[in-house]
Amino acid sequence: MTGRPQRLPGYSMKGDEEMWDAHLKRVLGQLQMIYHKVILPVEEKFKFDTFRPSWFAETLVQTKPFVTFMGPFSSGKSTFINHLLESNYLWTGPQPTTDKFTVVLHGDQPQQIGGRVLANQQDLPFRGLNAFGDQFLEHLDGYQIDHELLRSVTLVDTPGVLEAAGDIHSRRYDYIKVCRWFVERSDLVFVLFDPTKLDAGIELKMLFKHALKGNESKIRIILNKADSIGSQELMRVYGSLFWNLSNMINATEPPRVFVGSFWDKPYRPNTNHALFTEEKSDLLYDLTETVPLQSLDKRVTSVLRRAKEVLVHALVCSMLKQGMPKFFGKDKAKKEAINNIKKIYQDVQLKFKFVTSNDFADEQEYFAFFEKVDLLELPRFERMEKEGQIAAMKKIIEKDLPELLQPIKSASTVDPRDRKQARDVQDRYHDTMAKQLAGKQGQQGAIGEMGPSAWRKGVNDTAMGKEIGYNPTTANIGQGATAPSAPQQEFEAPAAPAPVAQVATAPPQPAATPAPAAGMDMGQMQQMMQMMQMMQQMQPGGAAPAAAAPGGMDPMMQQMMMAQMAGGAAAPAAAAPAPAPTQTTPPPEE
Repeated sequence: MTGRPQRLPGYSMKGDEEMWDAHLKRVLGQLQMIYHKVILPVEEKFKFDTFRPSWFAETLVQTKPFVTFMGPFSSGKSTFINHLLESNYLWTGPQPTTDKFTVVLHGDQPQQIGGRVLANQQDLPFRGLNAFGDQFLEHLDGYQIDHELLRSVTLVDTPGVLEAAGDIHSRRYDYIKVCRWFVERSDLVFVLFDPTKLDAGIELKMLFKHALKGNESKIRIILNKADSIGSQELMRVYGSLFWNLSNMINATEPPRVFVGSFWDKPYRPNTNHALFTEEKSDLLYDLTETVPLQSLDKRVTSVLRRAKEVLVHALVCSMLKQGMPKFFGKDKAKKEAINNIKKIYQDVQLKFKFVTSNDFADEQEYFAFFEKVDLLELPRFERMEKEGQIAAMKKIIEKDLPELLQPIKSASTVDPRDRKQARDVQDRYHDTMAKQLAGKQGQQGAIGEMGPSAWRKGVNDTAMGKEIGYNPTTANIGQGATAPSAPQQEFEAPAAPAPVAQVATAPPQPAATPAPAAGMDMGQMQQMMQMMQMMQQMQPGGAAPAAAAPGGMDPMMQQMMMAQMAGGAAAPAAAAPAPAPTQTTPPPEE
């Protein structure tokens, strides 16, 4: 079972950690045994590594989940890692400062580890990096740091993606392949963007096409430095980011996009503090709880997925070979069989009910595969079946691997004839509807507001948040508390076209439609929404918002628009203008 073992009475935290560590090593040991004894022999017989090259075997020796940070230079990758580690361990700056892959591990004493040392440690999962040569190892670094976060995850910083084609050729190693190596081992991949640098260069397109392909579920997009622009401009930037991503990510649902300023500097005045704060809380919840809890189950499901991919590949190849003549006309029959591979797909699906149409690879992949591998060298189906390999693969897919997954406790079903239980549930909903009629604030909040999460705590639950009276739905400071003074800007900020006033207000009451924000009237707002809707409809089969708001609008976009409109309506007439920036020193960014 991969779920955390039950903590026994009297166990100390150290004892509990030792029990979990032993459980983790036991499950990983079982996965390695299943892979090397059952899956790998089939891979080798049917040249699966030629069909889909990877370093899968090495992923089974890693105990902690990897979280990798990618993106263009100066998008804030190293700064964000420093923010997570609560100190400045990594070099940062407005120019490209990270030209190395940097692995940040837990250690009792802070120390730097050279790339060659890191890649040759027996107990660390980096030995596969030696395959990229000495020139790459010169661009690999490691740091051991004593921070509580690193007891659960390992952080990986990467060099910034280059924009110009000439700069790409200056790299002395295959950057995309190294990125692919880390992505395959990562549980989460953050791709950061700067609002002023959204253009997709050649290397960024190659990163999504080759390094991130097939790992879309791991990707999280971060629109960093969001407080460096005004709310109106942020809406346009967010739409442009989605438009660019739609051409690079081939997925039915877009990855989660976090919007905020991911360091510890105070937010700039007249920006959407509530959005940024709650977005950062969501991200930190994923990083500190979701990833460590799901890491071991993901190891099991990755082996399960690998086993099914290998089995389907072996069935296709062996049934292709099965239809070949044993003596004469082999070359002609081979060409006809490969060209009619769709018929083989249908035969496999009819013979094996657990195989679905989504399990088959694209035909072009097999055309490319059979240009490198001779079909006549592969085993026939009858031989594979006689040796018991099909039965063994089915057993680990249907029984052995699922038994290693965390069990889901199921509750007993309520007797539908018990009318009291049904009426109790109805009464709870009726009570909520009565409060709604009375105009009382509910859990979900109004349009443009964020209700409290049922899963995680937030800033309002901390001692400082309570002291200042922080309201997570509006980011207002409670009455009677001392609001933080507006910070002095460290560099010249673009003028915000539609400032959102930060004032203390009571919970929102039913009111008339808010007036449009300053700098954008209602007609312009409607035109903006129509334009964004048209852009999303024009997207060519790529990422589209997972849950569109009314009118086809992305929920995050609508939320920012409504916050912009509400901010204009709530602004007091006598509000003093925000102080002008006085300094021009750029902040430390990657």
